[in-house]
Amino acid sequence: MVWARSSKCLPIAAAVVYLCAAVSSAPAAPADELQQAVNYVFTGQVNPQPAPVIADAESCIVVMRDPKWNRFIRYYLSRFQIDDARFVRTYAGRDAKYHLDVEGDKTVVEYLNPDTKAVTVGYKSAQISLPGNIDRTRKALDLIAQRCKPDKDT
Repeated sequence: MVWARSSKCLPIAAAVVYLCAAVSSAPAAPADELQQAVNYVFTGQVNPQPAPVIADAESCIVVMRDPKWNRFIRYYLSRFQIDDARFVRTYAGRDAKYHLDVEGDKTVVEYLNPDTKAVTVGYKSAQISLPGNIDRTRKALDLIAQRCKPDKDT
C-alpha cells in the first residue's frame, strides 16, 4: 500500500472519482428514456430482465413476452389514442391494481407465435396491466405519448 500514499496517485484517483460522478449524473439519451418509459409501463421496473424490446423506434413498436402464455405481444404505441385511454382501478384487499384501456383506429396489439414471426390475432383495443406506481406510470406514458406520435396514415 505504499503506492496509495504516493503524491502521484492522489490526482489520478481524484480524476477517476470525478469522471465516474460525471458519467453517472449525465442525462439519459433520448432512446434510453423511451426504453426506460416502456420498461416501466409494461413491467413496473426501469431495468427489468428481460426487458420489452423496441422493435422499431421510429414507429414505436414494442415486442415483449406474454407473462401468462407461451407467446409474444406486439404493441403499436403510436396507434394508442392516449387522450381517450382510461385508467381502471380495481382492489385486491387494500391494494389498488391498475390497468389501461386503450383503443385505436387500427390494430394496437398483436399476439405472436413463440417464434415471433406469425401473428395469431390482432385487436384494435387492449387492456394493459400497469404493475408499477401509478404516478410514475402516468409520467412514463406522457413521455411515450410525446415521442410516439400517431401514425401519419390514420
